Amino acid sequence: MFHAKLLWVALALAVFASARLAPPLDGLTPLGQSVLGAVLAGTILWVSEAIPLGLTALLVTALLGLCPGLRLPDVVNGFAGEVVFFLIGAVGLGAAVESSGLAARAARFLSRSARGSPARLYVQMIAGFPVLALLIPSAITRNAVLIPAYRDALGAMGLDQSSRTGRAIMLALGILNPLASSAFLTGGITSITAATLIGGFSWLGWFSLMAVPYYALLCGGAILLWVLVGGFESTGHVREAERARQPYAAAEKRTLVVLVLTATLWLTDSLHQLSPAIPAMIGAAILLLPGVGVISWKTFETRLSWGLILTVGTSLSLATLMTSTGAAAWLGQLLLGHLSGLASAPLLLIAALIVAAVLVHLAITNLAACIALLLPINATVATAAGLNPTVTALALTIAVDAVILYPVQTAANLMAYEAGYFRRTDVVKMGVGMLVLTLTVVMLVIPYWSMLGLTLRAQ
Repeated sequence: MFHAKLLWVALALAVFASARLAPPLDGLTPLGQSVLGAVLAGTILWVSEAIPLGLTALLVTALLGLCPGLRLPDVVNGFAGEVVFFLIGAVGLGAAVESSGLAARAARFLSRSARGSPARLYVQMIAGFPVLALLIPSAITRNAVLIPAYRDALGAMGLDQSSRTGRAIMLALGILNPLASSAFLTGGITSITAATLIGGFSWLGWFSLMAVPYYALLCGGAILLWVLVGGFESTGHVREAERARQPYAAAEKRTLVVLVLTATLWLTDSLHQLSPAIPAMIGAAILLLPGVGVISWKTFETRLSWGLILTVGTSLSLATLMTSTGAAAWLGQLLLGHLSGLASAPLLLIAALIVAAVLVHLAITNLAACIALLLPINATVATAAGLNPTVTALALTIAVDAVILYPVQTAANLMAYEAGYFRRTDVVKMGVGMLVLTLTVVMLVIPYWSMLGLTLRAQ
């Protein structure tokens, strides 16, 4: 195993060295080719997981520093974006919600109010995803709380890991739960990364465009899951008695106040023009203040993933450099050559781009990295075809979020998979179904976007 990892690292370095030293390809500058080599090296290491994600990010940053003409500010520009600081603030908010007991209270309510009905438990969970996405923006954090809660609820109904209900609930937590986050601009890494790269979105602007397709996928995916598992068991068995309602603790009340304040600032961004990262950091700072907050700095440090931050920052740096050096345009022209026959059929072109995005996501499992590398190329293809690049970028963002074809493709799905309620084949079946559903939803939502002023054709 150790030798295999070394081989992956050696391959990645060899790919970068070849791109750095070889004569430039036709239409590609030496700098663009070197940056493309760093992108390929990072992709190899991220896909193979030969070394930790954060270490890969550090190595890729070092490789970018070896590219001719790049200075340190160019190499690390992605870390100055709002995505990194939003992540830091979101981690603080999520840690406070969990530590205060507020998340566990919400999870208990959702899981125990089913009254012994598996179908009711499932429906309530699906209906609760959008609400919980506001309370806990990170799908990973939500799954850390919800998976144990629903496992206990299933056990109370006498349903084990082989049950159809358990399979549907855990698959929903892994695949559908993250969709609720991305409906909000501040709901997850996918939405905040895409909105940053596309530019020009307010909180309400993003929600008005993306709530319809994401909620349609959430509801359609829930029905698809019910069909795939073959319905739910019928049982009225409840082993655990209902607990008396406990009063809110002081920590829960303070956390709720801060969450309301943060949400208010997000919803009124058209008035104060603050970046979504600013309210997140303000809320996290309040919840960390000694004597006022509900978590300590030490607890916050343990929840903060440097690997995630380094990966996101490096991915954004790669995306910016791919655009500025012409590497993204070169790849876009290469892709356009294969799709040029579809330029006169915009809907078919969008469908082809969605399938291409799904294939890229198979190799690049990190959502931020996948979005950051796809959107610059998308802009080139869409512009050349006379389409609005914002429309195609939103379609690709939805596709990357919705179509999961193997368990370890996203962290949220891996957490649910490890609970032991579903198999790899279940993920594949659900992924293929979600691809068909995504293509259908995107085609139907394009007229809705046009009504809001986001036309398919470039103006």
